[in-house]
Amino acid sequence: MITANLKALTLFDANNTCLTVDGCAKFLQVHPKTITNRINSGKIKAEFIGRIWRIPKLQFVEEIITQYEKIKEENI
Repeated sequence: MITANLKALTLFDANNTCLTVDGCAKFLQVHPKTITNRINSGKIKAEFIGRIWRIPKLQFVEEIITQYEKIKEENI
């Protein structure tokens, strides 16, 4: 039940959020240049709006859930 609620909450939050390059770098704990390189190579989907890359957080939801489940298994 808790896992289902966490997944639903994560999906809701991710669906309503776009990140900047800096925000995405903090979220993934990598350097901003790494994010820009991954955008340019197509590994991260993003749109250039105005003068800012907007990166939908939704594409990272599966990774978030996988990381959560891995942590959960380690704590059991």
